[in-house]
Amino acid sequence: MPTFDNPVEDAMEASAALRGLAHATRTFDNPAETYPVLGELLAGVRSLRQVLDQLAAAHIEARSRAHTDAGSQLAGATAALAAADELHQAGTLLDTVHDRVDAAMSQSGRIAWHPAPEPLDTTGATRTTVQAGELRLTVWPDVPLGEHQRYAYRIENPATGQSVDGRDLFTGTGAPVSPERALRELAVFLSAAGDAREFAIENPGQHTDNDGAFPDWVADAARQHPDTLIELIDHDPDIAERTSRRWVSVVFLQGEEADPVLDIIERDGTDAAIEHLAGYDFGEETTQAALENGYVYDQLPTGALDRTATGDVYTLTYSPFPGHVSLLRTHDAVPDPALLNIDTAAPTSAPARRTVERAPVRAARSEATDWFARRPGASASHGRGLAL
Repeated sequence: MPTFDNPVEDAMEASAALRGLAHATRTFDNPAETYPVLGELLAGVRSLRQVLDQLAAAHIEARSRAHTDAGSQLAGATAALAAADELHQAGTLLDTVHDRVDAAMSQSGRIAWHPAPEPLDTTGATRTTVQAGELRLTVWPDVPLGEHQRYAYRIENPATGQSVDGRDLFTGTGAPVSPERALRELAVFLSAAGDAREFAIENPGQHTDNDGAFPDWVADAARQHPDTLIELIDHDPDIAERTSRRWVSVVFLQGEEADPVLDIIERDGTDAAIEHLAGYDFGEETTQAALENGYVYDQLPTGALDRTATGDVYTLTYSPFPGHVSLLRTHDAVPDPALLNIDTAAPTSAPARRTVERAPVRAARSEATDWFARRPGASASHGRGLAL
């Protein structure tokens, strides 16, 4: 509480109040509250102007008592007058601040604030929500963007009331995805943001590609509770299906070799890409080569950012981010030539025969250095972007 007679204690009180105001105004759940805050702030500017004038007057009136540490009264009086002059100039500048705040308050008073609209959800789909440390994550299907299915999401901190919405989690071309998978992928990006925040704190002045993907309060919460995000990342909603089969690698392409196939996916869809890559499949010979080289999997080998699509006995996995595509076939299964419009016994237009060697799939939270090639919160664009 102000004392009204002790300038030192009241200055400390004012400083603490301003710190509290700076903290409290980081977010406004009700923007209509900005108007009364501006009114109080305007009164504070007037009081601060008066304080500056009175501080200047105190320096002038007591200049005869001013000395330097070396004992010079003349130099002390000169310093007192100089301080008073600076304070008067600061007060003059505050007149401009007062006028600007007054004008802002006048304009703010003309606004009729309406309730915040809910994020667009025209599907009527049920929203799926999980708690991850301090954060509450919610996803739901959104309006598709071209051939890409899309998920919207909301990230909230119930303790502070802060929230952020996004609409830029995409599936592959025409490929649906479960809400559980969408939550898993959102957790991947949050984990990357937390790692970037940790790096920025430990290395002041240095930045990573993942800086700014989410507001600081989101990145801080992700940094402080990494285990809860890892649990979401490690939970694979498709694990039951993947463990019920064995898969053999038909072909794995990356870098420049993968680009033409990624272009096919972008242009013609995943079915066309599967048909194209099926030309690498030589039936039993491919199966034997996979067995000999250890390219047989009890679980479908995918990274956290990989997209998947199926066609007949084939499963296509791909990711534009590190730039790789892979075609796998169910073990001991024979593809249907009529369905894929290919002849697996004697491919006539297939790519050149080659020895298939599969590179290790990068882990969900390691080696991937550019998870945010197009970050959540960035403007949506058609084509390759942040996707499931």
